[in-house]
Amino acid sequence: MMRSRSSRGAVALLVAAVGAAAIASAPAAAAEGQGGSGVALRRCAPGDARDRTRCGTVTVPLDRGGSVPGTVRLRVRVVPPASGSADGTVIALAGGPGQAATPLAPTIAAMLGPAARTRRVVTFDQRGTGRSGRLSCPALSRARTARENDAAVADCARRIGPKRIAYTTAASVEDIEAVRAGLGADRVALFAVSYGTKVAAAYAARHPQRVSRIVLDSVVPPEGVDPFWRTTIGSARRVLRAICRPRACRFTPDPAADLLAVGRRLARGPLRGTWYDRRGRPHRVAITDGRLFSLLLEGDFNPLTRSALPAALRAAARGDEAPLARLLAAQDGSSAMDSSQDSDAVYLATSCEDGGVPWPAGTPVEQRAAAFARELAAIPAEQLAPFGHATLRRLGVDLCRNWPESPIAQPPVLPLPDVPVLILSGDEDLRTPRKDAEQLAARLQRATLVTVPGAGHSVLGSDLGACASRAVRSFFADRPVRACSPRAPRFIEVDELPPQRLSELPPARGTAGRTGRTLTAVNVTLEAVVDDLLRELVSGMFRGEGRAPAPDETRVGGLRGGSVAFDGRGFALRRYSAVPGVTLTGDLRRTGSILRIGGRAAARGTLRVVRGGDLRGRLGGRPVRVAARRALEAMLSSGVAPRFVDPRVELRVMRERAQELADAAARSGALPPGPALVPLR
Repeated sequence: MMRSRSSRGAVALLVAAVGAAAIASAPAAAAEGQGGSGVALRRCAPGDARDRTRCGTVTVPLDRGGSVPGTVRLRVRVVPPASGSADGTVIALAGGPGQAATPLAPTIAAMLGPAARTRRVVTFDQRGTGRSGRLSCPALSRARTARENDAAVADCARRIGPKRIAYTTAASVEDIEAVRAGLGADRVALFAVSYGTKVAAAYAARHPQRVSRIVLDSVVPPEGVDPFWRTTIGSARRVLRAICRPRACRFTPDPAADLLAVGRRLARGPLRGTWYDRRGRPHRVAITDGRLFSLLLEGDFNPLTRSALPAALRAAARGDEAPLARLLAAQDGSSAMDSSQDSDAVYLATSCEDGGVPWPAGTPVEQRAAAFARELAAIPAEQLAPFGHATLRRLGVDLCRNWPESPIAQPPVLPLPDVPVLILSGDEDLRTPRKDAEQLAARLQRATLVTVPGAGHSVLGSDLGACASRAVRSFFADRPVRACSPRAPRFIEVDELPPQRLSELPPARGTAGRTGRTLTAVNVTLEAVVDDLLRELVSGMFRGEGRAPAPDETRVGGLRGGSVAFDGRGFALRRYSAVPGVTLTGDLRRTGSILRIGGRAAARGTLRVVRGGDLRGRLGGRPVRVAARRALEAMLSSGVAPRFVDPRVELRVMRERAQELADAAARSGALPPGPALVPLR
């Protein structure tokens, strides 16, 4: 889900949420008269009968202050109601900043479901993105070192030229007003996610008479984000405890303590771990404090990452870096989804111009390094634990130090109008933590805050239950909004702590010594095979690839070595290892398949799959039987294995688990991701 750079000072693309459209209730819709339209709308895709959307342009000044001449043609896309004329207008605001919104219009309307059937849903590409005069600074994506990164930022400012001052949030606010007026809507409802919440709040404050109600999903404070990430860092331990509640992480007394322990190890220097690629080849990876920080943020979008974090941190705290190295490798192998329409340059321009920089306004470029050092040194160390001052320096939070105007004068933050406001916050969101949502809700007279357990960033896109969508539906129907149940089940189970050595495993019942422990290791390894394959099948959705891989494309490396692949007929294990010193090799295709057990720690031998799913054979010279039904049944229930187990075996429970994972992946893909730059080491 992100492109990461390993070098100091480089910039990485992390996925941010998209905006979605808010639907006005029936009473409010009556006040949202449509009026006449000044925008000529035509079919967006005349050759596609299934595409009902209409497109047009609204021309606005490039710089409303008049210092820079020119105009911007904003690309507008409208999804009409399912039938009849629209009785309300809703506006979708994209995230980033720097994400084009018009490609998302049909997805947003579909996500709104019944609420959009009688109302038109409007999106437009933020100035500088998509077909609204997209800006491009290719050097940003090529930078690898701190020096290259500084040069890329300065080059981007020169490339854009004087018009770089025209990409502020304030400019986007007036663009919304121009689109509203052009479409002839007297009042609109706003629905915004992440950075879009800042834009929505600013628009509502500037044009209160034009807003009927607001939904803010994953709040960015109206004043902007803290350049030192203090709220995010301060929320990390609470989020880890939330992932482990209730009693989901029996392998650790406190996941927050594990994070602190790993932080102490990293303060002494990078850790080294090995991960295995899909062909079983080993790769060494450096685990740094910056990469750990980015991994925590990656979890905002990927529940698979969040479910793996507690065990990976516990293992690393105990000196086992393999699970953490594997998570980082998966993060490195993912990438942001789109990109031809989104703009890194707009992200940079808006972020540097709007404020939220780690030095006082008006600081000259040549004085910013010293000013940044003073601001950073004034932060108490406990506010940054488990990271530190050095971590923030390496993260490059002074990204804008070579941007000429950083920041420029902004309009004052005004209070929001007296309209109903629904605030959605994911309890496991670090990018826009719950604390920010709580603080904003406390400032509003008519705000309803809904905290969604198990959800990350972009709540409507990450809530695997129905609480968030139910809250939005009730809010716009003027019904009471219910709080989410704190006992809602996790749809993706927390990973178990992997054994660090064979001696940690209990011997199988009736078989003592190394042979008995090897039998247990066989079952542990087969269950790891299942988990790895299931995760690979659904992880494409969370990485932003838009689909899970086809079963016969699935191949993954083992935690401790080797690989497993599905070839359309069965499972091919090649020295696959989940327990150090124990490997499994064989083609599990049908009754009679042979599985060879090897490794320096194992009682070696061969096992044969017999009818019913058990394994029989000899290990360490002794006859043994492995009751492996649970693992083998899970293979069947995943939908990628042949039915070589007796059909009378009950598979319902494991089938349901696999279906939950598949359904969760489908729901999480409701909102495509967009860009937000975060400096990484």
